[in-house]
Amino acid sequence: MSVCVTSLVVHGRQSTSVIIGLCVGIALSLILTPYLEEDCSGGLSSNLLSGVRVGNLRDLRSSGPAGEDDYEPRIVLKKYTKEELAKFSKAEKLLRPRYYATELGIREKLLVAVVSGKETVSSYGISVNRTLSHYVDKLIFFIDGIGTKKLGLNIPIVGFKEEKPLIKVFRILSYLHENYLNEFDYFFLVTDRTYIHGRQLVRMVQRLSISQAVHMGQLLDHPGAVYCSLEAGILLSHSVLRLVAGQLSWCTRNTYSDSDTDNLGRCILHAVAQPCVSSLQGQQYNSYRLREDVDVVSHLQLVGESSLVQESITVTNVPQATDMSTLHIYFLQNDLQHLNHSIQERRREIEATRPNAPAIKREETWPVGSAPPHHPATRRVLRRFDVIQWDTFNATHLFLPDDFHNTRPLIGVDLRDIMSVVNASAAHMHARAEGRLEYKELQYGHRRADPTRGIDYILSLVFRDNTSGRRVTRKLQASRLLTEPEIIPMPYVTENNRITLVLPVHQAELAEATLFVQRYEAECMVKGEHTFLLLALLYRPGVSSASDDKDVFKPLKDLALQYTQEHHEAGSKVGWSIVHTLRSQPSELAIADLVLRKLQEDTLVLVTRHSAHITTDFLNRVRMNTILNWQVFSPVPFTLYHPDTVANTDTYARMDINKINGRFDAYNFNHLSFYVGDFLAARRSVAETVPVIKNEKELRLDRPQEQEFGLYGLFVRGSDLHVLRAPEAGLKLGYREVGCAKKAATQSSYRSRQCGLQEGQSYGLRDELSKLVLDYLEARQKV
Repeated sequence: MSVCVTSLVVHGRQSTSVIIGLCVGIALSLILTPYLEEDCSGGLSSNLLSGVRVGNLRDLRSSGPAGEDDYEPRIVLKKYTKEELAKFSKAEKLLRPRYYATELGIREKLLVAVVSGKETVSSYGISVNRTLSHYVDKLIFFIDGIGTKKLGLNIPIVGFKEEKPLIKVFRILSYLHENYLNEFDYFFLVTDRTYIHGRQLVRMVQRLSISQAVHMGQLLDHPGAVYCSLEAGILLSHSVLRLVAGQLSWCTRNTYSDSDTDNLGRCILHAVAQPCVSSLQGQQYNSYRLREDVDVVSHLQLVGESSLVQESITVTNVPQATDMSTLHIYFLQNDLQHLNHSIQERRREIEATRPNAPAIKREETWPVGSAPPHHPATRRVLRRFDVIQWDTFNATHLFLPDDFHNTRPLIGVDLRDIMSVVNASAAHMHARAEGRLEYKELQYGHRRADPTRGIDYILSLVFRDNTSGRRVTRKLQASRLLTEPEIIPMPYVTENNRITLVLPVHQAELAEATLFVQRYEAECMVKGEHTFLLLALLYRPGVSSASDDKDVFKPLKDLALQYTQEHHEAGSKVGWSIVHTLRSQPSELAIADLVLRKLQEDTLVLVTRHSAHITTDFLNRVRMNTILNWQVFSPVPFTLYHPDTVANTDTYARMDINKINGRFDAYNFNHLSFYVGDFLAARRSVAETVPVIKNEKELRLDRPQEQEFGLYGLFVRGSDLHVLRAPEAGLKLGYREVGCAKKAATQSSYRSRQCGLQEGQSYGLRDELSKLVLDYLEARQKV
């Protein structure tokens, strides 16, 4: 007997009622279902049955149709044209805004509008911009009359015509409503003689809820006041500004007072019916007013410890523009004290709660509360690549800095980094020992760069004990922790800009340049890419450039004309610029001076070489990563090894990105994209050391053997633009002999060393090269 039957026999009394109930329920459902369906269909009115399409109502008794009026398909005999069918099938184009934030309704937090004038914007306005602009999302100055260009100031200024000064504040509200209403949650109006504590203002705004109308500021100092002082600052929410903008015509007609505070307060009260308040949602708005002709430094020494000053968001009636910096330093020191106190409180809380937490050795970090060291989360057993190396150093050298050197002089940024930590450690020990220890020297130290934590240091410092006169050694641990990541706002760019590719061509490179033009035609001109190829043809002295039979570049010119005629409808073409060189090979900067001066300043230029294999994706990244007045782009190309050192010829021919086929050449700076205007500005900044070549006769001033930098170094040294340098998978270079020996005569010693490093890595992987060496030695022994 099975287990189920045995269980049923044993528990028969308990399961009998359940089995009987199931059988009765199934029987009743089979009997009553047809009658229930008939009642449902009969309950429908005849009008409803005639107006809707009723399908076959089937029941358990019959499989026939439910009614006589069944649905019959209608055959459409009309023949549509191809245009009509295309119109029906074409989906309606969806117009989307430029930014995701606009489509999702996401707004920035705070805009500050500063009421200023022509006489004060160059003094007070500059001070307000310097002390506030890095805290708020946007800062705009409003003046009467002329704008930014005539004043020569590099701050955002909006100028109004000098008609009625009393309605200037209403024109500011109208401007904010028309241009920024849907971009910001809060708007802060203030005068330029007021210092704004930016950190405190932003902290208060972040704690306010945008769901509630906000009309907030410092109430006027008289009983029953419902207006807030414009000088002390007025905070308006997005909803309040929208309502006020609808009543600006009434506000303009009812301007009775000479005070902007009264006129603005009356306008807001009429539009919103909500008086100004100094306390809202648990947040308090405080403002401190200075007396006339007060000495700010001495005044802060007297009242600086008062909460009236420390908790103030604004300080009004500042006597001079230079006093803004004094107030800013005071509030920065006060903020730093509060931050240090808060950090100490958090550390004490962590230490107090640590005994109750799980015992995880890796999370017991120093300083308390800092991120733990790097540890792979996917493996329990560490591999050698998971261990972060400690670098050992002394006062003059780094030891084993990489796999190829035993020592390296401690210079540049490494020296500044280590000495800053040594000085801070020495000052810490001096203060801890109450002046008994005097720092003498750095004995040795260790440094580790952890990508998840920061940089850790272990220092052995030598001090002199002033009490005993002996030299003592103290070991200290220091840490330079990573800060919170920030999203850097970038200007808006598109992939529609036209790229001008500049290719320098020497006479000996005619065959390689021809192949490059053929690849450019197949990749860019056939596909309709918005590009233009400019060939910089470098003629040797005495060589004709008349496009005749004696012209060495005539085949290349004919090919350029042929491709231009074939693709003239697409607007893509190939041109050339002739440069007659003198005795020596011109430098990169000299070639750029002569070629780029013919282009407009808003032209996007990509300097390349004939061994490059360019793709569409790479060109799009050039457009996105090159920003006028902001950034230049230096891609690191994938360069193939020497073909004799690569065993897999199939992947090598396809130029697959693989460590066996090649490597990303970090020493290759030959490819650079920038705007001509940025190049000219950077070129002017170094014109005293490297003269600008304006014509071919001035090539005698070119000294390539004395120049330690090319185009890439020009933007690094002579410009404040950000230089983006990153590996580029869409830019591949075929193997080409570096030839440092040939370039030595026309390069500086620094660039020759860089060339030697590049040449050493250009032949192949070290294991492949070692195999070739062994094979060569074995072959020699056999001979």
